[in-house]
Amino acid sequence: MSLSGGDVSLIEVRDLVVNFHRRRAAKPNAVDGVSFAVRPDETLAVVGESGSGKTTVARCVVGLQAQQGGAVLFDGAPVGPVAKRSPATRRAIQMVFQDPAASLNPRMTVRSIIGETWRTHPSAAPAGRSWDAAIDELLADVGLDAGVATRRPTALSGGQCQRVSIARALALRPRLLVCDEAVSALDVSVQSQILRLLAGLRADRGLAILFITHDLGVVRQIADRVAVMHQGRLVETATADDLFERPGHPYTRKLLDAALDLEGA
Repeated sequence: MSLSGGDVSLIEVRDLVVNFHRRRAAKPNAVDGVSFAVRPDETLAVVGESGSGKTTVARCVVGLQAQQGGAVLFDGAPVGPVAKRSPATRRAIQMVFQDPAASLNPRMTVRSIIGETWRTHPSAAPAGRSWDAAIDELLADVGLDAGVATRRPTALSGGQCQRVSIARALALRPRLLVCDEAVSALDVSVQSQILRLLAGLRADRGLAILFITHDLGVVRQIADRVAVMHQGRLVETATADDLFERPGHPYTRKLLDAALDLEGA
């Protein structure tokens, strides 16, 4: 799929359909014909209220949710459930989850958590140097001291746990980072720190980011383009500047009005 300016997408979602009910006619689809694409060098935010289908779309992209229709393409080739994906594709698409503490094994040290990714994917393991040194470097890249490596998630703050989650994803040298409400469980000041971290990593490592959120304030800080979902459907896609200055869909205007009301409260 070509985007504006003739750029080729890294990830493309085509006419995606997900239905959680056996009798499809009884209830609407959770995701109903959603299509979008993400370039290799951009952050696309998918925004909508709870129940809009945005997290389901994210799970389809990483292969954790089966779809009943449509396709997910990576580098132009269809990719299915994670169990059927090649190791290279599984490494290339990594996810950062909403609850940073719940996504980390509380019984393992940070060093073991990151090292486990290389035991699972040996081809991504650092060559010519110790794993300990590589882990310390990853921790530094996400703003953590090397001493964190010997600690367990239960001894870390929410923001530190999310930085560890990001480091774990980066250990596999991904090309696409899927962030599912990755800052919604964090304090506002920590949210800004994580958003700046993600923006810096994207620039330094050439990452594409698919950022799932309900918070338009977050969207303004991180996104190049925005896709708005409502009741399982994509109702508007625009650059971040255009969306905030000239929203085209009534639902988008409703979201913006609600965000302004919260800011003024």
